Amino acid sequence: MEATLTQALADYIEQRKQAKLEPFQKALNKVLEKSENEIEIAAAKTEYAEKSAPIEDKFKLINWISDAAKRAKQLSLATHAPKYSHGDSKASSVFITNIETNPNYVNTASLDVILKDFAGNSATFDVASFLKVSVNGESLITQLQQNHAQALSAFTDNAELLQTWLDGFKLALGDEKLSSHNLSKQVYFPIKSESNDVEYHLLCPLFSSALAHKLYKKVTETRFGDSKDIRDARRANKYHERMDISFPNTAVQSFGGSKPQNISQLNSERYGQNFLLNTAPPTFQAQVKPPINNTSLFNRQLTYKVSGYLRDFKAFLSKLKPEENNFKVRYKRDYHFILPILDQLMIHAANIQTLPAGWASESNCKLKHAYALWLDVYNPDESFQREREKLDWQAVIAADFASWLIKQLKNDEKYRLGDIEHAYFSKVCLHQLKRFEHNTPKLAEA
Repeated sequence: MEATLTQALADYIEQRKQAKLEPFQKALNKVLEKSENEIEIAAAKTEYAEKSAPIEDKFKLINWISDAAKRAKQLSLATHAPKYSHGDSKASSVFITNIETNPNYVNTASLDVILKDFAGNSATFDVASFLKVSVNGESLITQLQQNHAQALSAFTDNAELLQTWLDGFKLALGDEKLSSHNLSKQVYFPIKSESNDVEYHLLCPLFSSALAHKLYKKVTETRFGDSKDIRDARRANKYHERMDISFPNTAVQSFGGSKPQNISQLNSERYGQNFLLNTAPPTFQAQVKPPINNTSLFNRQLTYKVSGYLRDFKAFLSKLKPEENNFKVRYKRDYHFILPILDQLMIHAANIQTLPAGWASESNCKLKHAYALWLDVYNPDESFQREREKLDWQAVIAADFASWLIKQLKNDEKYRLGDIEHAYFSKVCLHQLKRFEHNTPKLAEA
């Protein structure tokens, strides 16, 4: 395993070197491809050699590792970094692994694998990435925590140099002395002392970068990962055999502005973004219950639902002149006011009809019999169904609707509604009731 990790570390350094050499190599290749002049080619090769020589020397394994070990003290291994609270905070970073789990809370302890972050000088994040190179779950960090660095032993035979590397890299495992800072969030938490004097613990809440990164990866996978076919099926309202996982109504919290690397290494990988899940309380939805305590459906609940239509209907009637009795006025009266109110009544009735059957036969039901026949559509009682099939109850409900609507629209100062309006409202309601009943599945069909 050590040889494999050693090779991975060497590959990382080689990749860093090639990234530095790439622009010079491209310039040389451009000349080689376009020119046949030996002088120009020789000059290009000389220029490449001059510019690449210091890079080659810097990225020799011993040289690069020695320099990285010196710069490692500018880093601090962390699960919780201080600059998420304030960008100028000088507080210590904290790396926590042994946390008691509590199934009632989602926190860092909930993670199967606690991700490692580094805070400190962003110019040394290449060293952080070097320390995090992992093979089969083992990295240089885990070796340093066990007080050895066997993966580095293949790079030198000098025991003193190897110890220098070990001591240098260990400085990145955490601050030797933990401290807070005046720019950090701090909470004085009162505690009871033996002398009954008021004493406090000074608590310093820290942001869990490890938890934030896990959430970030999970959310981005569901939005931009290999689940595109699932997302397409959702948009097309089609079935897909795999589960559709989504995080709706998320907010994005930004850390670090245009320089997210100033906060931490993982924050830089997240481009400074942190997802906030929606924790708004659920929207209240009234439960549909049998109206056994009411005598009819024309109660305060229905009046509240259609209050907007009633208000506009009254305003319409108040402005109406006696001579205005044409098709346009009658159309607006029916399709802007009466029918929308009846639609709300039918929706309310349809919801009640979905309830378990038989509630209208209970002894404590105060509902008028006509409404019971309409709403308890699947009542198993045979005599109930025979009476329902006569449809006499429709006229009773239509008349009650007309009486209720006239009462709601009453405004003796502006207009008066009488028997003619009552008969018309009743007629319209009866027509809608018949349509509604025609489209309602009967007991034998259900």
